[in-house]
Amino acid sequence: MKLFTIRKRPVITLVAGASLLALASCQSVKSPQFSASHDNFPAGVAPFDEYQAQVKQWIEAERYFVGENPAEEIAMNMPYECGISNSDTGVLLVHGLGDSPYFFHDVANALCKNGVRVRTILLPGHGTKPGDMLRVSYQQWQDETDFQLASFEKEVNTLYAGGFSTGANLVTLNAFDNDAIAGLLLFSPAYKARFFVSKLTPYVDSLFVWPNIEKEDNPSRYNSTAMPGFAAYQESVNALQARFKEQQLDVPVLMVVAEKDSVVDTHTVATQFHTKFTSSRKCLLWQGEQMPMLEGQAAVETSNLVLQAMQLPDKSISAASHMSVLFSESNPLYGTASDFRICDNGQSSEKEQRCIAGEEVWYGPWGYTDENHVYARLTYNPYFDELIENVLALTQEEKANHYCL
Repeated sequence: MKLFTIRKRPVITLVAGASLLALASCQSVKSPQFSASHDNFPAGVAPFDEYQAQVKQWIEAERYFVGENPAEEIAMNMPYECGISNSDTGVLLVHGLGDSPYFFHDVANALCKNGVRVRTILLPGHGTKPGDMLRVSYQQWQDETDFQLASFEKEVNTLYAGGFSTGANLVTLNAFDNDAIAGLLLFSPAYKARFFVSKLTPYVDSLFVWPNIEKEDNPSRYNSTAMPGFAAYQESVNALQARFKEQQLDVPVLMVVAEKDSVVDTHTVATQFHTKFTSSRKCLLWQGEQMPMLEGQAAVETSNLVLQAMQLPDKSISAASHMSVLFSESNPLYGTASDFRICDNGQSSEKEQRCIAGEEVWYGPWGYTDENHVYARLTYNPYFDELIENVLALTQEEKANHYCL
């Protein structure tokens, strides 16, 4: 497998100044990958096999391929389903900003092997080229999430909704008005960005279209994201926080959070887990060294929290990252056997070049660094098996006694 050395900085740090943003906007017109497709994304399509067929046709026609295996790239970005013979329990999974259904590759396969039917969807603007983020909106993403959940509800007896990052916001919002949702699976929920300037993105999306232009060499996600994508994410935050301000949510929930997440305000997320979710069937898998400090309180009750230490020197791991919670060590692209590396990790350019050159590295989230080590992004979850055990304990009655242990 080719060595990937992706340059991907956090969303907010990219909004550095008007001159740089204007320059990025000029760069965007020089490549077709930064222009929107002529045809619209096939939203609101059912049944699922017809939806898959139309999405595949759209990806084949519009994708800007970044590698030498187009068929593999199409498969990684396609919505898919497994465990089709099971109609008892279903889980619908929604990816995050700039990502793809491949982000659920390991979770979906593990659940389907254990008798759960799983569907993943592709949000509008994704799966083809960064230019297709120019025409996205929060409402498009929410509508597609709501439609696919409503469609899947008709085919299974019990429906769970799951999401990663922005996708977690979308399924949580759906659960406020959808009594059919039996529980939520929330992976790195992006309920609030770590940086205040995120709040400004809905107001500048037409002024500074391309806050970052990066080389596209990851088959499973975009490295560049247009400002309308960032604005759509922030609008999902605004919508969710407005609902939380009005009411709590009485639905079982499993939440997985990386303490040192560089994207998300994790202590706000932990506080809202504690105060806004009222079901007794709730569990927070907190990947870090210290219990989360809450607003006005010391910590989450230990009965609803599992602390998963992430300082693992035997694995050269210092901390979990935003994306690492989803992947197993055996993942073909993000696991330990892959040559894939994200070396642009908020360290000095000299250390970044040493990472790119193949030097031995330690792993952590963006921005984590120390004097003694070169860092790359952590892209897998050393507690993946425990994650799946908790998902199954939430979704399968016979395993309920193993929940949040």
